[in-house]
Amino acid sequence: MTASASMTRRRRRIGVLALAGTAALALSACTTPGSAFPDAAAQQSYMQDLAEARLELLSAQIGQAPDVIGSAYVHAVSGDLESHENDSVVLFGDPTASFSQDKGSADGDTVDIYHQAGVDYDLLLLGGELKELAPTEWVAVQTQYVADEDAEGSLGPACVYPGISIACDIYSAVETTRSSGDGALSSVVVSMRNDGSSQISTSASLESVLAVGTLFDLPDDLVSSFSEDDLATLLPVTIFQNAEGGLVKMELSGTVESETKLQLQAGFEVSGTSTLEDLPTAPSGFDVTVIPAADQAAFWDRIEELRK
Repeated sequence: MTASASMTRRRRRIGVLALAGTAALALSACTTPGSAFPDAAAQQSYMQDLAEARLELLSAQIGQAPDVIGSAYVHAVSGDLESHENDSVVLFGDPTASFSQDKGSADGDTVDIYHQAGVDYDLLLLGGELKELAPTEWVAVQTQYVADEDAEGSLGPACVYPGISIACDIYSAVETTRSSGDGALSSVVVSMRNDGSSQISTSASLESVLAVGTLFDLPDDLVSSFSEDDLATLLPVTIFQNAEGGLVKMELSGTVESETKLQLQAGFEVSGTSTLEDLPTAPSGFDVTVIPAADQAAFWDRIEELRK
């Protein structure tokens, strides 16, 4: 996120609907003298500042190099279209090493991806019928995890890695919605807990979600069929943070009542802290088939064909 975008967001006021837990104690400072009830304007201002502070903490941490174990999921259903992805994710170290295990294929046609820290290739472990694509257990392809920290709106280098990329995309869609005309309709609900952790409930428009471009892979004919009302649909987003403001879970889940109903859900949840032992042992070079750069597009196309 650029400095100018951050300043704009700090200046922008947002609608905050609720506050619970220990933070409610602070509202006593917003009471009008001689009245038993909090001053509404002061209460609203306090909660707006709280929401901004929690989101600022999240944006400062979400795209850095976390050592986490988590689960990631992306689902889209519209008529005959069904797309489901479920992965367990390990991120470790700086530079980051990552390992995502594909849990979304009932028939075993899985693609696990191991990215070793600092290398320019990814190792794929193919399951089921996909094993027929190579003579060895592992396949090496050009890495898909290339960070562009100078890109406008970048939240940090970790946003290219599995799991965290979903959270970064949802956060970006929320911020785009808040800065657009739909932002006036997108409220923010903040709940604080006794341990200092929090839950934020907000939303992102379908248009902002599609603008991210990498969250859902929807067919072009479906996207082109959306009306202006469809694109303005606000999809609920829930963000859980720990006491330090770090990410615990982020999820977008909602329905677009278009001509063909579209149901979307995506999220990432942190379940623990990773260690080096959570990463797989790197295979021997004898157990790896290198796919030439010129053949990699066709290789990925073949994987998609076999998984349909």
